[in-house]
Amino acid sequence: MYKPQFRQKKRRKSRLIRAGILFIGFCSLLAAAGGVLYRLPVTLQDISRIIQVAAGKSSLQPVRKTAIEKWLRGTIYDRNFKEMAVSYPIFSLYIHPAKNNNYRQTVAQLASLLKISTKKLEQRFKAPERVVMLADDLDSRQIAAVKQLHLEGVFWKRNVVRYYPENEAAANVIGYTGNGVGLSGIERQYDVALQTRGYQPAELPEVDFAGNKVLGRKGTDLILTLDLQLQKKTDARLRELLRSRGEERGMALLLDPASGSVLAASIQPSFNPNYFWQTGAAGSHDRIFQQLFPLGCLRPLLARVAAIVAQGENDTPLLPETIAARNFGLSREQYDKIIRSLQIAAPVIDRLTPAADDKPAVVNGSQPYLSLMQIGVGLASFMNGGWRHAPVFLDSVYDVEKGRQFFLKKSAGNSVHILSPTMSVRIRRDLAARFSGSKKHKSLVFSAKDTHLEPAGSFSRYVRQQLFVGMIPENKPELLLVMAVEGGRLGPLVKQKKQTSMTRIGRVLLSALYATRASEQVAVYPGRKNEENFARFLIRRRMEYLPLAVTDRSDFPEMPRLLGMSLRKGLQQLNGRRLRIMIEGTGKIIAQTPAPGVRLKGVTSCSLRLQPEI
Repeated sequence: MYKPQFRQKKRRKSRLIRAGILFIGFCSLLAAAGGVLYRLPVTLQDISRIIQVAAGKSSLQPVRKTAIEKWLRGTIYDRNFKEMAVSYPIFSLYIHPAKNNNYRQTVAQLASLLKISTKKLEQRFKAPERVVMLADDLDSRQIAAVKQLHLEGVFWKRNVVRYYPENEAAANVIGYTGNGVGLSGIERQYDVALQTRGYQPAELPEVDFAGNKVLGRKGTDLILTLDLQLQKKTDARLRELLRSRGEERGMALLLDPASGSVLAASIQPSFNPNYFWQTGAAGSHDRIFQQLFPLGCLRPLLARVAAIVAQGENDTPLLPETIAARNFGLSREQYDKIIRSLQIAAPVIDRLTPAADDKPAVVNGSQPYLSLMQIGVGLASFMNGGWRHAPVFLDSVYDVEKGRQFFLKKSAGNSVHILSPTMSVRIRRDLAARFSGSKKHKSLVFSAKDTHLEPAGSFSRYVRQQLFVGMIPENKPELLLVMAVEGGRLGPLVKQKKQTSMTRIGRVLLSALYATRASEQVAVYPGRKNEENFARFLIRRRMEYLPLAVTDRSDFPEMPRLLGMSLRKGLQQLNGRRLRIMIEGTGKIIAQTPAPGVRLKGVTSCSLRLQPEI
């Protein structure tokens, strides 16, 4: 009797030990799953899959057949609903050869559907890999046809590609994305609306959502103030001007003075957002907001404005410049005070560039330097009744689920009244009489030149600039064009032909833009993607595209620009670069080491400094 009791106690003790080990293992499993859930915002389906993987019951292999259509990142349109940025689903087709029992029939069916020779498909089937790719860059219709065949072992993966059908046109405004996240321009500024999820009206405070609480459940499209036709004409003329004059860089800005809407914004040389990683540091994407032009280059125009403001409501015409005193008799203190009251050098916020801030005007010596946008916004206030409007790039948003277009609030422009309507009329009339263009063009034209030195590290850089300002029609301008070219070469300049002078080209361009604008029709939301753009996209994807000649950076990528991003977006950009990341603080990224654009050859770590916005 003693031995059986001993064995029974021993078995009971063994069972308790095994139960304890199982309990400890289960707790470890829950802790592992909890650790993952703590770091990632996952769904209930994700929770189930994570626990199954931890328990060894799932391999996280791709689903055999996934949904073909899902909501895509929102489309960006110009004001006439012409696509500027659009997302397409592209599919890769795979097969598990071991799971297919009739590969000859499968080959025959797919070869006819995919337009691939039977011989090539058979060679792919015989590859030694466990999973074999059969075709790439397939569209939704092709995948839908494959789905109808119910082929054994065949599955597909879905990839979303962002495409910019107009290439370089307004690239500095539209921006670009990386891994589905907006990194620059409108793509970055309105990333929350373009993402495929819902958002609250408070996240787009400038838009009047008419009391709706949740927007964008099925996607949101953006309609910009840009006009593609006007943009292309501006780009072409600016490139022509640079070629004819042999200059290095050029910029152009077209505004509606009455509203502050940006109709075109050109920076040359430009870049192609479809291949933005190939451009490197060639050209600056935010150059229109950079303070490059001395306030003194506008003195001939501003002196007349200041003299009229000093006269007040007295409608006495100014003396001719040939007999008038310097600044029409105003002292330097009076002139500076009036110019400050007109807010010519007031900051214009650049919301298109990461880490851009509301910065005061750059001061070099005794005078401030202005950006092209500051010049355009400041001069527009003289023509529109005295209102200083902040530049506007967004016209409205279209909610796909609700089928409604929501426009900006009246207060979205952050307008400031700096002149009375009477004073604005006096200024407009005086400038039209003094700077009127030819009788044929009926425009107000002003041009200026400047030469100065700029610091460039331990040296100085010689800068030669020419500025053109044009408004049409001269009695009540509806378009304001500011154009500038810049070079850095010393030595005598070749005399320019009359046909290639900046004033002539600017004047002709202004008239052409005005004529184009007058002929436009009211556009209607298309409701579906442009088939021609999609066909061009597929051709580009499927042809052997030869990229621009650039330095091979495959082995040593560049450090991306992270300033202004959240930590989540910043880490997404650093993914795959094998860097040890040190993080200081919370909030938005305000400093990074290495700096943007630095080659990561030999770099093993980086540091990010964060700071809350409030």
